[in-house]
Amino acid sequence: MKYLTLLTVLSTALAAPLQQQHHQHHHHARDNVKRAVVTKVVYVDSNGNEVQGTATATAQAQTTSQTIAGSSAQTTGGSSSSSSSSDSSDVADSVASAVSGAVGGILGDLQSFVDPSKKFQDGVYDCDSVPTGQGVIAVDWISGLNGGWTTIMNENGDTSSNCKDGYYCSYACQAGMSKTQWPSEQPDSGISVGGLYCKNGKLYRSNTDNDYLCEWGANNVNFVSEISKDVAICRTDYPGSENMNVPTLLEAGSNAPVSVVDSDTYFTWKGGKTSTQYYVNNAGVSVEDGCIWGTEGSGVGNWAPVVLGAGTTGGKTYLSLIPNPNNKDQPNYNIKIVGDDVNGNCKYENGQYNGSGSDGCTVTVNSGDAKFVFY
Repeated sequence: MKYLTLLTVLSTALAAPLQQQHHQHHHHARDNVKRAVVTKVVYVDSNGNEVQGTATATAQAQTTSQTIAGSSAQTTGGSSSSSSSSDSSDVADSVASAVSGAVGGILGDLQSFVDPSKKFQDGVYDCDSVPTGQGVIAVDWISGLNGGWTTIMNENGDTSSNCKDGYYCSYACQAGMSKTQWPSEQPDSGISVGGLYCKNGKLYRSNTDNDYLCEWGANNVNFVSEISKDVAICRTDYPGSENMNVPTLLEAGSNAPVSVVDSDTYFTWKGGKTSTQYYVNNAGVSVEDGCIWGTEGSGVGNWAPVVLGAGTTGGKTYLSLIPNPNNKDQPNYNIKIVGDDVNGNCKYENGQYNGSGSDGCTVTVNSGDAKFVFY
């Protein structure tokens, strides 16, 4: 069953106006298997040329599994000493980015709702690996995919293990952000494609209207944990394969921003608005084990016990708790939606929605903040 179709049915039944369209779901057959990944760390200057960092930086970079992009500092002419100083600055910025990436990992390099500041440069980065930083994170645990990408697919629906010429290479953004790249013309077959386009071995934006690869959504909704274990919350990669491999790690007793897209301006499919969709694993399941295409009975990924929906349209935010027909088992937590100015009551407690049913629920956030509380 296609889950965006499921959300359409539930949204209609629960009076949430976000319309999701049916489209074919492609996934990599071996996504359910973890694997060890070693990704070469490369530093590049503002012209895309490989540079060598200090011995210390190199040692630090060896602990990462990300490709770090160098500074985009601008230089215009000048003496050789000025050029040398600029190159040193590029290297220093690259080293700083490497350290930041090593520390941030899937948590990302940006503070919540601080906008990216360095524009993506077309034709500079190799297709081999995702250009991390500025909100972009690498997803290195998906079997059958190399380079930290979340989907690699062409317009015919063909998939590849490596990002290569003629393919759209989709990527993940840190919690609270959404990717900005997809072609305006989508395949007639009904599949969706998104991400950066690989041409002549280099990466190019597929949506040149946006200079940055990730953007923040509405800043009024958070995940909040009142439990003692971490929760892997896995967003579907859309437009793309729709695999639930875009991670948000909700750490025990902490909080994380929800990626609430503006459905009036975000990706549309055949005129239909789209919203964010998450699969929520049992507490204690890691993102590496949970943010994958699962197998029957595994209880993870598309077999996770809870599905969440989020989107904004017409100035109002709609949040949903949605049953997963693949898994009707009760999760090892309860979850509720609460907020400052909310119409409706929505919780999943002791295996039942709102204490009585199994049909899921939706609330409207008229103003102020709201949160998905795990308790």
